[in-house]
Amino acid sequence: MIARTAIVGLLAAWAAGLAATPALADPVCGQTAVMSRLQAELAKPRGALLIAAHRAGHLDAPENSLAAIDEAVREGADIVEIDVKVSADGVPFLMHDHTVARTTGGAGEAESLTYAQLRRLRLEDSSEPPPTLVEALRKTCGRVLVDLDLKTDRIGPVVAAVQGLGMTDQVVFFDSDRAVLRAVRELAPRALLMPRVSRPDGLAAAVEGLPAATIIHGDPESLTPQLRNGARAMPARIWVNSLGDVDEALAVRAPDLCSRLEGLLVLDANVIQTDRPRGLRRAVSDCGLAALP
Repeated sequence: MIARTAIVGLLAAWAAGLAATPALADPVCGQTAVMSRLQAELAKPRGALLIAAHRAGHLDAPENSLAAIDEAVREGADIVEIDVKVSADGVPFLMHDHTVARTTGGAGEAESLTYAQLRRLRLEDSSEPPPTLVEALRKTCGRVLVDLDLKTDRIGPVVAAVQGLGMTDQVVFFDSDRAVLRAVRELAPRALLMPRVSRPDGLAAAVEGLPAATIIHGDPESLTPQLRNGARAMPARIWVNSLGDVDEALAVRAPDLCSRLEGLLVLDANVIQTDRPRGLRRAVSDCGLAALP
């Protein structure tokens, strides 16, 4: 359990984040018919299949970019997965890797750079700098749910950005460390959380101190019938990835594609993360498949 002193430190970081995050303009993110539908579906533990775009629409735009968010929406994604870090001076921004080299051609550890230094970088094959979290959330606002993969332990400014835009009910916070998610819940009691379970016997430990987790992130190795029953009893949705072999089969419409997709859905999965949102939705329909009721 995170010590009380650590929680005090996180609260202080949250306050610092309010000061460091680029100004949040009124009005904050409002509600739309699209978002109301997505939120209603997300709230159903045994609802219809939701499709998440890995690092947004990164096959046709730079990963974790504003352009990739637009592409994911065009591809029909219900959720965009984006990775967030915090700059040296406290500004949350989108970046997956520890360094900026692969995605920008720049140099240095991502979180050692200031906001100004990050703005001078350009994402590969793009004129776009790494976007701030505020810019990304304004882009997703009312259009698509967000899976926020926390690639930082400086969560205060991240939570401040989400709350400042009034988007706590449009964002799901993900981390493999339940202590980080507990800290998120301390800062934002209404936050939607997705803990990861990597072992068949790991559900109880993963959700300890996290009542009402929205989604359980599992994989074929961990999602035993017992674990799936436990997740359903919470109740929570179940998330799996089609990244890798299944997405490769999807790209070439492999003969065994339907059986591969069925292999995910029989795990009681009703959220699937993919690099190919439009193709996955089409394949699920063409194969006559659906999330299990």
